[in-house]
Amino acid sequence: MLRDLPFHVVGLSHYTAGIQLREQLAFTQAEAAAWLQGQAAAGSTALLLSTCNRCEIYWTGGPDLEAWFRDFALTRGALLGESLLRLDGEAAVRHLFDVAAGLESQVLGEAEVLGQVRQAYDAARAAGTANRLIDTILSAALVAGRRVRRETKLGRHPASVGSAAVEVAASLAPLEPARVLIVGAGEVAEAVLRALRGRTYRTAVVTRRLERAASLASSFGAVAGEWDALDAMLAAADVVFVGTSASVPVLEAARLAEAVGHGGRQVAVFDLSVPRNVDPAARDVPGVKLFDLDDLQQLRCPVEGFSSPTIDHARRLVKEELERLKGTLRARAAGPRLAELHRMAARLAEEEAELALAQMGPVSERERQVVKEMAERLVRRVLYPVSRTVREGGGLPEVPAAP
Repeated sequence: MLRDLPFHVVGLSHYTAGIQLREQLAFTQAEAAAWLQGQAAAGSTALLLSTCNRCEIYWTGGPDLEAWFRDFALTRGALLGESLLRLDGEAAVRHLFDVAAGLESQVLGEAEVLGQVRQAYDAARAAGTANRLIDTILSAALVAGRRVRRETKLGRHPASVGSAAVEVAASLAPLEPARVLIVGAGEVAEAVLRALRGRTYRTAVVTRRLERAASLASSFGAVAGEWDALDAMLAAADVVFVGTSASVPVLEAARLAEAVGHGGRQVAVFDLSVPRNVDPAARDVPGVKLFDLDDLQQLRCPVEGFSSPTIDHARRLVKEELERLKGTLRARAAGPRLAELHRMAARLAEEEAELALAQMGPVSERERQVVKEMAERLVRRVLYPVSRTVREGGGLPEVPAAP
């Protein structure tokens, strides 16, 4: 049922491409909205998932979007090589379920990705590029993701890029009583603050919008700083976490060099953004130890193929939801033929009842009704197990031609 489904995905992720290539293909919110509007105008049914880990397009029927993706990469100056992933039918559906469950994330079991899938689905629906098949598959994928978080240890101890970065920072040197600076006030910054909660540390949040920084900082007992004070805050920080929506670096190598100075200071800087927010040249600045998402994966995240009882449990849940989806699609496909079968059977029941009544001679209206109800009841008793078998995945007998 799923093998031949007209459902496809093309794109790349941290499994196939490094951060330099991923950031070339990252969509801003405005770019994603414009792309969906273009697909809607062309009558396409598609969904775009662009995160720190991946840039993927899902679609059903219509034009093959792999060629579009390759052309798009060329406009960004990106050389895909062997980095492009293309899956079709059941493989594409299974991949989406694994993504929603956090099993394809750079940080295994990442909590944020389920919300990102939901947002991508909502955006497609708002743009008019989600048809009934996308609705069915995306709804089922979201159910699978929620089950994994609710029923496995991945949900009890949710991971995130922010929490992984905090763990790496703590392994390098104790965070307590380190001075921590968070640049940005979005989901990544919130995840870092949540991971730091309960530790004895001094932290500050800075972003271009002071009111946003102040609101986030107050929720976690931190302080907020003016953007104009960024250089002074960098000069006082021991650990810096950077995660903004900027499409260009907000921390240049020269700025970090000035902040660190030449007094033998050591500052750990974690760039948690795609595109990167810290100039990669900062790796060469004395006293700066720079980590990007690829570094984080090597230090903290399991490699592909990693297994554990928790992961095995999550994969069983995903498999169960895939089987449930197959049942839904089978029942939907069988619906028209089952309806035809029931209509034909009702007609035959009526004809056979009339034939029996004609051979019985004069009968009362009550007797006539009893015969008709008996014929209808026999038909229902025969067809009920047939319908149930078909909806559960069994074969459907051919409907004979009407006499």
